Amino acid sequence: MNLSRVDERFPIADAFLHAAREDGHALNEDYNAGRQDGFGYYQVAQHRGRRWSVVDGYLKPARRRGNLCIVTNAHVLRLNLDGRRCVGVTYRVGEREVTVQAKVEVVMAAGAVQTPQILELSGIGRPALLQSLGIPVLHPLAGVGENYIDHFATRMNWRVRNTVTLNEMARGWRLALAVAEYFTRRTGILTLGTGLVHGFVRTRPDLPTPDVQYFFVHASYANAAERILDRAPGMTIGVTQLRPESVGSIHARSADPHAGPVIRPNFLASEVDQQCMVRGMEIARRIVGRPALRKYIEHEMSPGSDVVSDADWVEFARANGQTIYHPIGTCRMGEDDDAVVDLRLRVRGLAGLRVVDASVMPKMVSGNTQAAVMMVAEKAADLILEDASRG
Repeated sequence: MNLSRVDERFPIADAFLHAAREDGHALNEDYNAGRQDGFGYYQVAQHRGRRWSVVDGYLKPARRRGNLCIVTNAHVLRLNLDGRRCVGVTYRVGEREVTVQAKVEVVMAAGAVQTPQILELSGIGRPALLQSLGIPVLHPLAGVGENYIDHFATRMNWRVRNTVTLNEMARGWRLALAVAEYFTRRTGILTLGTGLVHGFVRTRPDLPTPDVQYFFVHASYANAAERILDRAPGMTIGVTQLRPESVGSIHARSADPHAGPVIRPNFLASEVDQQCMVRGMEIARRIVGRPALRKYIEHEMSPGSDVVSDADWVEFARANGQTIYHPIGTCRMGEDDDAVVDLRLRVRGLAGLRVVDASVMPKMVSGNTQAAVMMVAEKAADLILEDASRG
């Protein structure tokens, strides 16, 4: 995998870093080097200005192997069981159903949202739930779809002045110049991700590590779901709690494999989560109020200066916060009765079936989940090879 630090620099982003220092926070160029606390420019998975995904790093180098067949535009309908063994998969391509037999095992890697749904569609899960959907219970496993954990974030934004932001850069002649720069030099605003500057802070001094992460970008939008940039200059700080205690669930909605699952995140159900988000947003507001940013800040748009009490902050977070798409835990690993997979990622009580994705993670990591999921896959590859060598 290719990893690099964001190359683009902007005056207001540098001013934000200075403001963080004025607020007592350290600068940290490499949050992956052992100490997470501090502020700096984000690291990104890119190569020559283009996103470098697991497809680039893992799949493309292997796609010519004789033992690999890639089928695209396929929709998994169910796993096929023979007693206590998974023997294959049935999927649909267009109007055609295809069943593939597994000589050794099936590896599920559909993610924390769809892996539990596919297991339930296959008769693996909570008996009462499966029966309510008219799905025959082939293998009772109470933990399937439970323990859904996710990173929840709010977006605070400000109207700014005395600078040019992405709001203006992404329109008209400036956008045309940016497109030309990207295609000729692979630099410029089209190389940016959702976060330009990072921050990791502890909302309480007794914490061993940071519990809040910030995503700063010199852009703003009224609706985080639509993300349509404002026309006037603005900046945004995303605030997320790193280790949430609130737990939800993801379950099949019906026996129809094309129906999306029911997702119940239960964000901010925990008092700890609420207080962490409140303190994190307060710290963000305090940093923006430091002298280094004074010449840039016109006014706080969201949540607005009238939000001051804990109850106000929580109400704002509930009304405006969203997932940042780090779902984990719905087929968690463990040795207790509610665990879905064992410590070798094998589905408990079944032979020939393993889960290798974020759903096996029992607890949330303190940051983005991509690298952690890749490490799950790396470890799983070793386990699969070990088990295969034993016959």
